[in-house]
Amino acid sequence: MLLSLNAGGQDLVFSQFYNSPLHLNPALAGTNDFAQFNANYRLQWPGLSTVYESFTLGYNQYFRNINSGFGASVISDSSGDGAIQFLNVAGNYMYKLVLPGDLQLRIGLEVGFGQNRLNYNQLIFGDQIDISSPINAGGGLITSNEIPPNSLNKGYLDIGTGFMVYNKSWFVGLTMKHLNTPDNGFLLTNNAGKIGLPLLINLHGSYQYVFDIGNKQTNPSFVSPSVLLAKQGDFWQINVGSYVQLRNFVGGVYVRHTVSHFDALILSAGVNLNTIKITYSYDITLSELALASGGSHEIGIIYNLSNGKQQYSKLNDCLQLFR
Repeated sequence: MLLSLNAGGQDLVFSQFYNSPLHLNPALAGTNDFAQFNANYRLQWPGLSTVYESFTLGYNQYFRNINSGFGASVISDSSGDGAIQFLNVAGNYMYKLVLPGDLQLRIGLEVGFGQNRLNYNQLIFGDQIDISSPINAGGGLITSNEIPPNSLNKGYLDIGTGFMVYNKSWFVGLTMKHLNTPDNGFLLTNNAGKIGLPLLINLHGSYQYVFDIGNKQTNPSFVSPSVLLAKQGDFWQINVGSYVQLRNFVGGVYVRHTVSHFDALILSAGVNLNTIKITYSYDITLSELALASGGSHEIGIIYNLSNGKQQYSKLNDCLQLFR
């Protein structure tokens, strides 16, 4: 174990959750009959002295002959200018069932391996802080008497699951991550009084209104008001807003509320050229950090190996915002 902290950690939730489908719900493995790749980059609070950077890559594809979808993802996260680094590699499986009443059910499973790494040289301890002068005679920081831990790396198995019920107009999804509450090396006890990462519960839903179905040459035009509620230990957040696509142009407006205050207004814009979709979003901080934080920037990319072919007529669902 690297550190013993009686605190709860919070998983990353992308503002562009619609461009990181596997990160949102393993039941979204296989949103297309062809291979789909996604890449996401998030830079949080660049105006502060320590920034947070996150990056993810994903692949997923649906196979009709076995009613199954497969996916794989890699997530990298750097906190405190690299003081703490996180890496997770996961595989996803989804099975689809057809229910009565034009409903379909997706059941997803995620099995991953996580690793946390501590850059001990980036840490500053209490005995290194001197109000009069934090610099020694040689021009460097005051040396700490703290003894480094035996290991600066911790690997662990991480298991999650997800469900999604949907038809051609709406969907409701539920994700549960860290079912095995793995020991990540930093949390001796979480705020539920148990050892390991606290369970993440993510409830999400959307309604899709299509006002132009498009054709083989043009994308459909639609609007998808949606909501996302994430709870992990004592921490929770809710994102409410709407995603819109007008032929080749996409955008969205969301507001994020965390625990006791409005946290951010999220604005996004981009293009969908059928085989590739590129979106940029900016989180305008509404909390006490305000403009001093520099907000947060995200870039989301989805690439489809579809050879330019439109297949929306075959899918007959409401998952267009994930494509």
